[in-house]
Amino acid sequence: MNFYLQQLVNGLAAGSIYALVAVGYSLVYSILYLVNFAHGDIYMFGTFVALALYEAGLPFALAAILACIVGGAIGLLVERIAYRPVRQANRIVPMVSALGAALVLEAAAQLIWGVQTLSFPQEIPQKIIHAGSVILGEQEIVIFIVAIGAMLLFTAALRYTKIGKATTAVCQDLEAAQLMGIRVNVVIMTVYAAGAVLGVIGGMLFSTYYDAVYIGMGILGTTKAWAAAMLGGVGNIYGAVAGGLLLGVLESLSGTVVGSGYEEAVPLVVIVAVLVLRPAGLFGRRLTERV
Repeated sequence: MNFYLQQLVNGLAAGSIYALVAVGYSLVYSILYLVNFAHGDIYMFGTFVALALYEAGLPFALAAILACIVGGAIGLLVERIAYRPVRQANRIVPMVSALGAALVLEAAAQLIWGVQTLSFPQEIPQKIIHAGSVILGEQEIVIFIVAIGAMLLFTAALRYTKIGKATTAVCQDLEAAQLMGIRVNVVIMTVYAAGAVLGVIGGMLFSTYYDAVYIGMGILGTTKAWAAAMLGGVGNIYGAVAGGLLLGVLESLSGTVVGSGYEEAVPLVVIVAVLVLRPAGLFGRRLTERV
């Protein structure tokens, strides 16, 4: 029993990072029914920015805040340049445009920082806490609290702020919200920026947890977050959170119980089984096609 509790703790730490990144995907999809393929590379670029600012001498907290601002600004640019001009085109066009934006970010990061894997600052204490026979790492606890706290603040903003309520209205019916006088373009830009900020926070937590920042973490984050969103229900924020946590726990358990070689395979099998039984995900709902 203690062994499984240990894996549960490890899985929740990684899963909270997946959930944080998946929220940005789900919110964009709930409004536009489009997958933001540039999302992972935005958070990769923002994580490199945090590292560069820290190495330039800034305190880590300030470097992290500035990196989030940079990530949000990049999210705004991606929406304005890569998405908005082709928003009404055939659905494949915005996806190709987003892939182009992702490639530009990857090329820029590679040009600035190179292709090597760099070590990320370990500002979170790595003390070990013994809770009975279960070993809790202080780093894992802090990562979990920061990730869940960021998501709670985000969902509170959606529920209680004016722009949050406008976002909810646009998610429910974009055309009706526009007719009611809501500035849809402003809402969509805000969603892209907020999703990018959450992504950068997730990227920094990821790099802290694994002590690595590298170009390929963008596509890895995209894959993990999209899997989490599908598992919980694409377009459902709470489903994305649940899907991310569940994905992290499944990876942790399968990597130790079944074998490290099956760490990626077992969660994939579970996701496929869930989608066969519930095509909209665990907490999703079927979406009608907007025409």
